[in-house]
Amino acid sequence: MSILVYSDKQTAAAAAATLIAAQLIEKPSTVIGMDYDEALHPVYASLAAMTGNGLLDWSRIRLFQLCEYLISETASTSVRDRLFELLYEPAHLLAQQYYLPPRQSENWALACNDFEESILSLGGMDIALLTIKDDGGLLFNGTGGDLAPITHVEAYKGAKAICAGLTTVMMAKKLVVIATGKDKAQAVSRSLKGSVGDSVPASLLQLHANAVFILDEEAASML
Repeated sequence: MSILVYSDKQTAAAAAATLIAAQLIEKPSTVIGMDYDEALHPVYASLAAMTGNGLLDWSRIRLFQLCEYLISETASTSVRDRLFELLYEPAHLLAQQYYLPPRQSENWALACNDFEESILSLGGMDIALLTIKDDGGLLFNGTGGDLAPITHVEAYKGAKAICAGLTTVMMAKKLVVIATGKDKAQAVSRSLKGSVGDSVPASLLQLHANAVFILDEEAASML
């Protein structure tokens, strides 16, 4: 793994977006996995700006959205709706280009398996964009419990969600992981310097052969 530290959040976000852009330019048919978190908004904005300036062509990309809230009275907005506004629409992605985890199903085991098979059918993910949660969680894989290896339904901070498992993530050929802000400093330290284990899901990323961690100085302050 490699760790890159930048002076502030915006610079770090621009660096993460540049790595994603380089992959898309090098391989126009890239298969990309995409996390969702407010911490990633500056990265989405940077990618959208590059696209608007004519620097990126998404027409051959296949994108897997790696997490989604299940339909419920408390989940008024889906991850898909947020990402559509932030990235899918600015990137002019067609509906058949992005793959969404289901928000409801009569057979969750089958639905999760189908999502996994869709990734495998395209040869796996070439790259995945992720962030480390405040508690060291990854996607909706929270701390303190057994980690599911593949796509699964998870209870996360009071909401039911579906997300890719850690094995799914680790099978991506390259990972770009961004964490910014002082509130991420402890989680970053535990994830990058601590023991690898289920108690800190993001710590497993230490084992990935091609993971790039992008931090600002505040997030890196405890390394």
